[in-house]
Parts: sequence; structure tokens; C-alpha cells
Amino acid sequence: MKRMNFVWGVLIAAFVLLLSACRSTKNITQTEPQGEGSAVEWVDKMALSGLKEGTVTSKMNLDLNLGGKSLSVGGSCNLKRNEVIQLSLVAMGFMEVGRLEFTPQYMMMVNRMGREYVKVDYADVPYLQQAGVDFYTLQALFWSDVFVPGQEGRWQEQDFTISKNQESTILTSKAGSLLQCQFVVDLLTGLIRNTSIVATGQGSVPRLNWTYQHFANVEQKSFPDKMQLSVTGAGKDLTAVFSLSNLKWNAKSIELTPEPGGKYKRVSPDLILKQLIK
Repeated sequence: MKRMNFVWGVLIAAFVLLLSACRSTKNITQTEPQGEGSAVEWVDKMALSGLKEGTVTSKMNLDLNLGGKSLSVGGSCNLKRNEVIQLSLVAMGFMEVGRLEFTPQYMMMVNRMGREYVKVDYADVPYLQQAGVDFYTLQALFWSDVFVPGQEGRWQEQDFTISKNQESTILTSKAGSLLQCQFVVDLLTGLIRNTSIVATGQGSVPRLNWTYQHFANVEQKSFPDKMQLSVTGAGKDLTAVFSLSNLKWNAKSIELTPEPGGKYKRVSPDLILKQLIK
């Protein structure tokens, strides 16, 4: 019980810390632009290399570390393009103890062991709307996409400043949003290697890094099967490594989770975050 409550708390912290960056301020280091001519090449490579449609289901192992405390847990990761992100946490190989679900309308996190849950509609959180953080932001991270906050997955080449080094094309989102995003794209494959998100302005705030450590071949396209989320600058550093296996494309439908009732208590994600980082 104590073990799974720690997992629940860390997962809540991961996504609340991700969203809390929208209320803070900091700059991403800028790089010198290389001109619009370099844009066409990476756009074409990204379109050809990555899987960007349908349903992907998989088994999942999640390695968590928060402030020096670490834990691993199994489960599943089910994704349906433009509809849902669903993470299920399983104990002893068969019993679901927690679930995280994100749709274009809401995010919900259910703690089966503690009989409590969090449900937040994006439209009901002013700072999420102001920063442009929504389902499509999270979808881009799990599917290894470029994104512009608040554009529901749509973007154009001119939304970014483009620079290069010997191995990568570096895309930095231009001014106009509370968040600034930076994408490191492999020159050879066209795959994103790292995404960084911070808020524009000044001061010390949480910084999110999402690193793609490995890609699997799914339907002759590349799909990330090992990803590391790290959040720093929020009191306690957080790391979560998602390792996916047995990936299948369009193998089954994904049912949305009904909102818990009965003995389940609805709680605030901010309250859990304060308890973890104090």
C-alpha cells in the first residue's frame, strides 16, 4: 500500500510540475538561426520517419525517482491519436492500482488503492489556457512530435527559429506564448531526440526535459519506446523513465475510464504536489 501510494504521488507530481511551469518564468538558451532553407529537410524527414496515426498499445515499465527515492512499477500504455493517452499501473502483474488518462477535454488520475482521484478540465484552469497547455501538448511528447502551445497539434515552419550543429537541427519556438519549446532533431533520421519546455521571462522555475532514448519499428515507422521525463528546479528533482514493450498498432480499441463514484474521494492535484515538494 505504502509503495503504491508513493507511485501515485510521484505521478501526480510529474504532471502537476509539468503544468506548473506555465505559471513560472525562465528562458531557454537561444541559438543563431540558419535560415529558412534548412526547414524543408527536417520537415520531410519527420513526415517519413515517425508513426503519427492510429492506436498504439503496449506493456510499460515505469522507473520513478523523486528527491532520491526510487521505485519501479509495471503496467500498460495505450494511445489513440487525437483522442486519449491512458497509462495503467499494475501490481503483482495483474491488479490495477492506478490509472492516468488524458483526453482533449480533461485529465484524470485514479488511485485504486487509496480510493481517490483527480479530474481537471483544461477549460477550468486559467493558467493552462493562457499558456496553451492541453492534451495536444502531452500527445506530442508521447508521440515524439513538434508542437506549438495552444495550436492543438498544428504548426508551421515559420513558428520556429532554426539552427544546426554537426548532429542536430535545433528548433526554438518564437515569441508569442508563455511557454518556449526547444526541439533537438536528429539530422540523419529526422527523429526528435529531446524536447525542452520552460516559461518565458526571468527567475528560477521548473524546467521540463523529455528525452527519447530509443525508437521501435512499428508498421515500418519509428515510434518512441523508451522516454525519460525529468523536471528540475521545483524543490525536488523528478525523473520518470517510460519503457514500452510488445507495441501493437490498431490491435484493439481503447475504452475511456468512467469517473469514479461511490467510495472514491475527489482531491486537488495542487494539494498532493505541496505535500511532495515541501
